[in-house]
Formats: sequence, C-alpha cells, structure tokens
Amino acid sequence: MSAAWSDAVAPSSGPDEPARIGVVGAGWRAGLFATVARALPQHFHIVAALTRTETTAEEFGRRFGIATTTDSDAFLGSGPMDFILVCVARQATVPWVLKLAYRGLPVLVETPLAPDADALRRLFAELPAGARVQSAEQYRLQPQHAARLHIAGSGTLGPVHSALVSAGHDYHGVALLRAALRLGFEEVRVSASRFADRVTSSLGRDGWDSSLQVREVERLTARFEVPGRGLLGVSDFSHEQYFSPIRSRHVQIAGERGEVFDDDVHLLAGPADPLHLRLRRDVTGADGDLEGSFLRRITLGERVAYTNPFAPARLSDEEIAIATVLSAMAGYVAGGPAFYGIADAAEDQYLALLAHDSATDGRPHETDPDRPWVDEPSMLRP
Repeated sequence: MSAAWSDAVAPSSGPDEPARIGVVGAGWRAGLFATVARALPQHFHIVAALTRTETTAEEFGRRFGIATTTDSDAFLGSGPMDFILVCVARQATVPWVLKLAYRGLPVLVETPLAPDADALRRLFAELPAGARVQSAEQYRLQPQHAARLHIAGSGTLGPVHSALVSAGHDYHGVALLRAALRLGFEEVRVSASRFADRVTSSLGRDGWDSSLQVREVERLTARFEVPGRGLLGVSDFSHEQYFSPIRSRHVQIAGERGEVFDDDVHLLAGPADPLHLRLRRDVTGADGDLEGSFLRRITLGERVAYTNPFAPARLSDEEIAIATVLSAMAGYVAGGPAFYGIADAAEDQYLALLAHDSATDGRPHETDPDRPWVDEPSMLRP
C-alpha cells in the first residue's frame, strides 16, 4: 500500500470539529454535496476532490473553492480525510468502491450502487472483509418523507401492509417503499409496465423552459408483492415529477387502523370516531418572524414527527437529507452505528432492475433467493 493511500484517512479530528471529506467525482450530484458542506462548515469540510478532466477540475474547484485535481496521489495527499464520497457515473462506481475499500478507506457511495445485477454480484464477491462502506441513499431522510415514515413506524396506523410511492425513480422509489413496509430481503414478485407521459416542458435541472414544447417521458409503474408477509408496494413515477409544477409527487402508506396520504393522516380512534389530521411544517421567516428562513420541525397535532437537526441553516429538504447522510457517515467512521449499508442499496437497485426487466418482457419476475447480500444486515428488517 502506498504512503499516499495509507495515510489518506486518519482518525476523526473530534466530535466538535467538522468531518473531513474527500470527493471522487465533480458532477451535478457532487455539486449538491459541496453546496451542503459549504452551508455547514461547522459540520463538514471537503478537503479535496478528484475528477477525470482538467476542465472539470478547474470548474469545480473555482465554483466551490475546493482543491480539485485529476491526479489520485495529489488528491489523497491533500490532507487527512475521515471518509471518501464516491460520486461518479454508475458504470464506474463498483471499481472505485473496490479500489478504495482494498486500501482500507471508509467509503460513502452515491446511488445507484451499480449499473446492473452482474456488477452488484461482482461487488459483493470482491469486497474485502471488514470494508467500511455505506450508501448515500437519502430519500427516506428528506424531512417530509421522514415524518411520514415516523408515523407509519410508530404503530399509529396499526400494522402497515401496503404503500404507494410516486416520489422518486427506480432505486429511490424502491428505498421509500422498503422503508414504509419494513421490507428487508424477503422474496418479492415484481411486475411492471411502461407508459408514455406527454407533458409540457417547464422546469428542469437547468431552469425554466420557455418553449412550452410537449415531450414524451417514460412513466414506469411497478408492483412489488411479498407473499410471505402479505405486503404490497407500488411505485409509479415519471421523471418530470422531480421538477415539473404540473406533475406532483405522492406517497400513501396504509395500515389496519389508518393511512398516511401525502400530508394527511386518517385514523380510526374507535367506533364511529374517525380522525383527520395533517402534517404541518413549522417554518420560520414569515409574517415578521426575524429568525431567518428554515424548517424547524414537522408536527402532527401536538406530536412532533420530525425535528430538523441542522436548523437554523437555510437548506432545502434535499439538502437537509444530504447533510443527514454526511453526518451519519461521520458518526459511523468514528465508531458509531451503520445507517444504510450497501446490502440495502443493492436490494433497492436490484428490485428496480427487475421492474425494468418486467416492463420490457411483459412478465412477472421473482427475486433470486441466492443473491449474495441476503444474509447481510439490513436497516429495514421488521
């Protein structure tokens, strides 16, 4: 092992000092992590970034004020790092995770974990024992989703048996479904279909589109049935839902005594006694409030369903989720608990891949009982 690689990760500098992070990649998602780190300098410090081209290195470094290079030795020699975030194209993810894990470096890997089932199997076949790798799956940590999952997991709805998620594509949607249903690695029957969603172009990653052009985007609807536990998950999503103001997002979680439907909670307190409550965002900065503009918490009546750990920082829900992932990873490498291992991330992607296979060939697909991560720990086992 070279000195540069072996000395790259030192013990955490302490709970009161920011986590020191290295980033492999400099694309759109890496930029979101850099934005969060810049907004929370007391929590996170990106020591350096590594990218493929000089042009990208120059642009990323200038935009975020981060030392960015195309040379791996220079990257790892930039200073001690508590962990490394791998934020590259999905085809390059497995090679990078293996490369870093074999050098004993803690890795936080962006989603998806791998492009296909063969790459997932390769990762688990070649990953060294004791590798410290966690997934940056963030959807269940977005405040509104976290509040819904809190209500579902608290017993308020009674035993939960079904969920519908129309809030994230592929592995993100599956991750939310598995969290709502507390679904570990049980056997699942997957059936899916595709539909052409015709929608007027409006808002995207690059801002507003003034052309008002009608486009066709893929809408994938998938059913995930768990016969052994009598559970049903449904994912229904078009990519326009991420940004478009005319394609909203929805979540429904149903239990024996009630349901969460988006921000509404319907409960049966007793005979002829239904309750209709609503998740309420406690946000500052309105109507003369001089605290600033941030999310404080989300409540259901008198009950607190979610508290923002990064208030009063001015962060979007997605940025709060990303900050929560980074904080959990910092705690993990300092000796704390795992929070979303790559076995769960593999299952998310694997089920999403089965849905695409089913939509392509028009028949249901069953999970392989011998997939290599089924005996690994899951954050979602009931």
